[in-house]
Amino acid sequence: MVADLAIAAAAILGFTALRRARPPAMSNPLEAFQVLDRSIEKFVPNLPVGFTWGEAVDRLKQSGVKLDWRRFETSLDEYEAFRYGGHLMPNGVEPEVVRLATTLRRKVVGYHNKGKSPSSS
Repeated sequence: MVADLAIAAAAILGFTALRRARPPAMSNPLEAFQVLDRSIEKFVPNLPVGFTWGEAVDRLKQSGVKLDWRRFETSLDEYEAFRYGGHLMPNGVEPEVVRLATTLRRKVVGYHNKGKSPSSS
C-alpha cells in the first residue's frame, strides 16, 4: 500500500516536472510567441506591465540566458512584421524561440541570478 502511494506520487511529480519543462506543441510562429510571452511573464521577474519584446530580450541577455540571439531576433523581427505590419506569417517555428520558452519554463531568470534557478544561487 505504501509502495503504491510512493510510486503514484513519483509518477505525478515526474509528470509535473516534464510538463513544466516542455512547452506545449507549437505549430506556427503565432502560437510559439504566445507561449514564449506567457513564459516570460511567469519566469522573468520585475518586468513592467505592458513590457516590450525589446525589454524582455534585454533582460534575458543580461541574465546570461544562452541562446543564438541573432537567430532569435531575426525570428522576432519576422513575427513583429506579421503581427503589427501586415506581412504574411513566417513559415515554421524558429527552434531558438522554442528553446527560449523551454529554458524559461525550467528556471526563473532575473538581473542578479545570471540565469540560475533560485535553488542554485
